Amino acid sequence: MRSSGKRARRCLLPGALLAVAVTLLVPSSASAESARAADRQAAAALHRVQALQVKVAAATAAYEAAIEAVGTAVSRGVSAEQHSTEIGQLADSERAAAGARVRMLYRSGGPMALYASVLRSGSVSEAISRLDVAKHLVSHSLLGASQASGAHTVALAAAADARTRALAEVRGTRSVKRTYAELTALLDQQAALLAQARGRASTLHAAEALKARLDAARAATDAAGRALARKASPMPGSAAYFALYHAAARTCAGLSWSVLAAIGQVESGHGRNPGVSYAGAQGPMQFMPATFAHYAVDGDGDGVMDIQSPADAIFTAAHYLCANGAGQGPTKLYFAIFRYNHADWYVQLVLSLATQYAARDGA
Repeated sequence: MRSSGKRARRCLLPGALLAVAVTLLVPSSASAESARAADRQAAAALHRVQALQVKVAAATAAYEAAIEAVGTAVSRGVSAEQHSTEIGQLADSERAAAGARVRMLYRSGGPMALYASVLRSGSVSEAISRLDVAKHLVSHSLLGASQASGAHTVALAAAADARTRALAEVRGTRSVKRTYAELTALLDQQAALLAQARGRASTLHAAEALKARLDAARAATDAAGRALARKASPMPGSAAYFALYHAAARTCAGLSWSVLAAIGQVESGHGRNPGVSYAGAQGPMQFMPATFAHYAVDGDGDGVMDIQSPADAIFTAAHYLCANGAGQGPTKLYFAIFRYNHADWYVQLVLSLATQYAARDGA
């Protein structure tokens, strides 16, 4: 009897080992369900990424359109402002010259003396000739000034249009900032979903294909931003603003006034549009209130630190940039400007304008 019991136990042993081996080699129903759930989650993530592509395309188109509008406003606005200034200077010169000619005419006896010379002429033809000269001398002195004033009036109208375009540029830049923020948020959302999906081997190929599209969208975004920087031109501003840029830069060793001027142009058109942005930024240098409160400087010394005050805002901008290393070489300047607005296109735009401002100042 014992012998048969041992044989029975020996026969049972291989079967038990086989069961254990099957248990170890074959996933349990719970683990299989977990794998299927992971597959479903990955597939859902990829589906959401694909759905976001439509929004990304729309945001990219809006971003590029905003950049194009800003570039057009810059070029037209700057040329019209410059033309108005030049015509105004010519009009002033012509009016001064006309005044001098009229004064000289009257010191020599006035128009009556000229007409009296007509009567002393020896012949009809000479009288007609002298009359023409008299008319010319009397009227020409005022005609040139009148024409110059007319041209200046036209130029002033063009300058007013330029100022309107300058405001459009500032609003356009804010539109670029807004659409860029929306676009990058969508791209970041896609990246997070792809990170979830790429954990499953069964969806790896689809995830990699979508990642390539994501990377291409980011590259196109950066390229469009760099195109905006290449189109940018310095915008005229008041002497008071430029004096503040120079004075504030002196509070940070190594920081050029031109960087402050560039930021002042991009953010508000040198104070033309200091209103509240879509994100809540305020004032001529477009600070978020909390950031301004932390770095605020009383630039005009009136005892009040006001986010809307040009002096306070510009001196605070210098302080903020300096605190982030702006005066310590090109690399740190890049990151200091990046801290001001988290976008490479913004940094490139500011640096491009700063270079042009500095070159113009040194010319």
